[in-house]
Amino acid sequence: MKHLQEIFTGSWSITPRDFEALSALLLPCVMQGHLDQAESQLNRSTLKAYATDPTYLAGRWELDDETLPEGSVAVIELEGVLYSWNTFALERWLLMAEQNEKICGVVLWVNGPGGMVAHVDVLAKTIQDMTKPVATFVAGMMCSAHFWLGSAADRIVVASPLCEVGSVGVMVTWSSWKKYFEKNGIDVRDIYPDSADLKNLEYRALEDEGDEGPIKEHLERLHEVFARTVADNLGVEYDPKLPLFRGQIFTGAEALELGYVDQLGTLQDAVTWVLGRATANQANQLV
Repeated sequence: MKHLQEIFTGSWSITPRDFEALSALLLPCVMQGHLDQAESQLNRSTLKAYATDPTYLAGRWELDDETLPEGSVAVIELEGVLYSWNTFALERWLLMAEQNEKICGVVLWVNGPGGMVAHVDVLAKTIQDMTKPVATFVAGMMCSAHFWLGSAADRIVVASPLCEVGSVGVMVTWSSWKKYFEKNGIDVRDIYPDSADLKNLEYRALEDEGDEGPIKEHLERLHEVFARTVADNLGVEYDPKLPLFRGQIFTGAEALELGYVDQLGTLQDAVTWVLGRATANQANQLV
């Protein structure tokens, strides 16, 4: 039940409608006691990673396939809600691509509304630290946590002027189960020693006093880290009054005009750019 617990206790960087959709999918299972069904929903990963021929995108190989052609490009797909356990898989794939001499670079294929904050900062730093070129291809949506990651790439290619980009922000959805337990005759008490008076302060303030202040302060700290990282990734000045850093979502055309993405194009364009940058880097090393 580890994954299910993280869903209801973690901090999120996600569009509200997608979190509501996720909750609507899981809560009926939880309310009816079918926790195994809820957990199985969370284990259905839509993430994929493969290496391909950059010229035609015709073949697909595993990232560690010994028959992988020289100069291949790794394509890592980030589709759907990003869970904390997904980020560890993505990190492994990036490191595999970095260490495989037959892979010249990486394309992050992105279509997601965001997800859990946990480990996203570390994964974004991993993308930034790659010695091989990395491009992000936005297939539909790159919002919240996905924007945090996608903006860390060397280039951002957007498939359509109607794509959605942005939503730089964080949130917590609070669900109290105490009244539900009380209704079912279950007495739940959280008991703390006086010596641990600051333990879980944010949630105790909300549960006992209806005070959202401590949680908001925590979220504001996370939000500033997120926003400053995106500013650094995009090479723009951090201004907390700028709509970009206040959670606005932009169309692909708007994002291109504002300089938040680099070009409109296809997956082939992103792969070709990676190959070209890798070839140029190799030539520079020979000079």
